[in-house]
Amino acid sequence: MDVFVGAEYIIANALIALKRKGVDEVKISVLQSYGAIVQKTCVEQSINAVFLLSSYNVSAAIYNFSDYFTYVEDSCEPVIRLNSDVKIEDLESRFMGYLPIQLLKVIITRAQDLEAA
Repeated sequence: MDVFVGAEYIIANALIALKRKGVDEVKISVLQSYGAIVQKTCVEQSINAVFLLSSYNVSAAIYNFSDYFTYVEDSCEPVIRLNSDVKIEDLESRFMGYLPIQLLKVIITRAQDLEAA
């Protein structure tokens, strides 16, 4: 059975990994690459997951989870920024406990590979 993973999980886990590196935002292009890598890894590991990462899904996630992150038009490239009052623990408690552990491991492992821009 396929697990549907909303864009908010990809955004949150990218921000968790980057915040640990001292960065509080992720470029949209980095987010797209991260999502593609996670999807590819899931296919390779026979994990049945569908990632909802269209621009519509990303926009909806930003709107629906505005307590956690915000879309910012940067001069170079748009970014999704972690709100200043949100801690890593807040993201972990909200976005990590709802996915199957095998899938969560892929998402977390690949997020650790993200480069701070």
